[in-house]
Amino acid sequence: MILGLEIMNEQPKRALIVIDVQQLFFMDANRPVHNSAALVANLNKLIAKFRENGEPVIFVRHHEPDEGGLNFGSARWQVYSGLDARADDVYVEKTHADSFYRTNLAEVLAGLGVDSVVLAGLQTDYCVDSTCRSAFGRGLRTTLVSDAHSTYDNSFMTAEQTIAYHTKLIGGRFAELRTTGDLTGEV
Repeated sequence: MILGLEIMNEQPKRALIVIDVQQLFFMDANRPVHNSAALVANLNKLIAKFRENGEPVIFVRHHEPDEGGLNFGSARWQVYSGLDARADDVYVEKTHADSFYRTNLAEVLAGLGVDSVVLAGLQTDYCVDSTCRSAFGRGLRTTLVSDAHSTYDNSFMTAEQTIAYHTKLIGGRFAELRTTGDLTGEV
């Protein structure tokens, strides 16, 4: 669904897609998002730059009934309060790791004239990876912001190792890698 988005005569060609940065993922002090302060700061810089350029900001929210509190409309399901999300941004709801699977994301992008997506968010090894590969497979020019996605430690790798591993795989085949500074002009 598109909430409060006015489409202009000159459609932007690029959009920022912020994947699953939701309240629930920041609530467990025993399982923190890796480098969360830097992640949130970088996401807010990207959001501000895209808005400044008149380019759409799209927030994807995962909904999984009866699974850890990600129930549609619940407080835990909302976009993380540390992000500058606004009512006139675009919101897409999903139930799968791939932000395109059984959602209206492709239609939203087409309606906005977008052929290039910049991806960031959570979790690197699930929804970010899946969405990058899917966007590439759909013929979209795909950029992964290498310092604006994150995950958690798991039983096989630390979050830092997981992020490095997936960033290398994605960047080698499925997306151009850029940093927040590259995209915002900050050094």
